Amino acid sequence: MGKLKSFVVSFDNNKDVYQTGEIVSGKLIADVTEGIKARGVRVRFHGFAYLHWTESHGSGEHRRTEHYSAEETYFNQTVTVWGKESGDKTGENPILPAGYHEFPFRYQLGTALPSSFEGGIGYVRYSIKGIVDRPWRFDHTTKCAFTILDMYDLNQEQSAMMPSTNQNSKTLCCLCCTSGPIELQAQTDRGGYCPGERVLVRGSLENNSNTRITKTTAKILQTVTFHATRKSRSSHQTLSSAEGLGCRSRLSENIGDLILPVPAAPPSGLRYCSIIDITYVAQVKAHIDGPHVNLKVELPIIIGSVPLTTLYGGSQSGYGPTIPGVPALPGVSALPGAPDYSGATAPPLPPPPTYAEVTGGGANIRDSSDTDYTMGQLTFAPKYMYYDWSQHPQP
Repeated sequence: MGKLKSFVVSFDNNKDVYQTGEIVSGKLIADVTEGIKARGVRVRFHGFAYLHWTESHGSGEHRRTEHYSAEETYFNQTVTVWGKESGDKTGENPILPAGYHEFPFRYQLGTALPSSFEGGIGYVRYSIKGIVDRPWRFDHTTKCAFTILDMYDLNQEQSAMMPSTNQNSKTLCCLCCTSGPIELQAQTDRGGYCPGERVLVRGSLENNSNTRITKTTAKILQTVTFHATRKSRSSHQTLSSAEGLGCRSRLSENIGDLILPVPAAPPSGLRYCSIIDITYVAQVKAHIDGPHVNLKVELPIIIGSVPLTTLYGGSQSGYGPTIPGVPALPGVSALPGAPDYSGATAPPLPPPPTYAEVTGGGANIRDSSDTDYTMGQLTFAPKYMYYDWSQHPQP
């Protein structure tokens, strides 16, 4: 890039995941091969939610394209780390000399920010942009995104410990013949989970029809609803799935234990964002042989960031987060009404929390404010709190 060999954003301690209320700190690093005349070097901290999609209506010469969009800003602040302040037109512009330069920065995050989220037509995104503000020329810029986590504590949700239950039934009709109903009942072991835990689904089938139920399936279904100014639109994604037993005609059957691992995923609701909403259900489906619509039930669940302490025994001294800023999980004894495990084997302690990227690859974070001169890490996938139970016995 001519006089600028490299220009990057570097976070202190390589930390690129922050919780609300923390301080984002790091430095801009510029390797200049020849002096650059510039008004100043600036750092822009930007947090916002944005969504946009198009729909076609009509046909032929009456065909038109409608645009739907919405945006909200959480913070947008630019600070000068070298040179003249933005808008200062007095005197000569300084020259950024050749050499290796580091420009430290710090930014205090607010306490009511939604978790980072990338969802195709919409996202909640937090980024830092470094800018070499050059007079009468294209600015040199570098950019990278980072994750902010809203720590959704399941212990604050009364429904998180309660199983989610539902049932449904249908009657098959074939020409003039009507058979008895098919009934599907299912429930989860509780209502709230964190990434890394597992949803246990149990249920039963009552097949009073003459048609075989070939199998049952269960899956965790994420629904994201995008709210534009004049319209809303939803997308659905399967996060994990399992397969259970079927049932022959005129019989009943337990569908077995269907285990659904919870992958790295954003917390339910996407709190503090008013234009994107996220919900989760465990969907159970009975697959009916022949040309029939399958029977299904949906079990609402909550995905959080801090696990239920009532599931785990021991004291806080027995374990602790290994990541700075991760809240300590209180011991069971600190909770009024918690189970008494004296004289019995206590439940296992949770594994130390880590951060895990969502699956499916990263998103391109280049936007209309970026140019061909923008450097940096322009592909980004958010990370979420994750509890790796692969080496731990799970309750």
